[in-house]
Amino acid sequence: MTPKGQRDYGSVRLSRHAIERVVERFGVEPAEAEARLREALGRTRRLGRNPANGAIAALGLYRGRVLVAILQDGSCLTVLTWNQFEPRLADFGRARVPRKWGRALGRLAAPGPEADAEG
Repeated sequence: MTPKGQRDYGSVRLSRHAIERVVERFGVEPAEAEARLREALGRTRRLGRNPANGAIAALGLYRGRVLVAILQDGSCLTVLTWNQFEPRLADFGRARVPRKWGRALGRLAAPGPEADAEG
């Protein structure tokens, strides 16, 4: 179960393009790319929605680096770094970086409630 304010997109269909972008942009081994991307998508925060095509931007973390997944119709189409996504914020209904940016990233990096229950 994901914490309040977060979403689990770990079960969406992954496009080949998205897996290739994870390998290219985050230095993941090709054999591990799908599993690592699903792990990162398991705890995300929704950034916004593009009204033109219905795509959703979801913020996640991969080994401490910000990852933005573009999702549409139950599929992850591509994966961007924050620097690649930031100029496109307006396309997803945001004029600027979300408030309390550091806190949002800290919550994504924190262990989930199931880890708290175990120990």
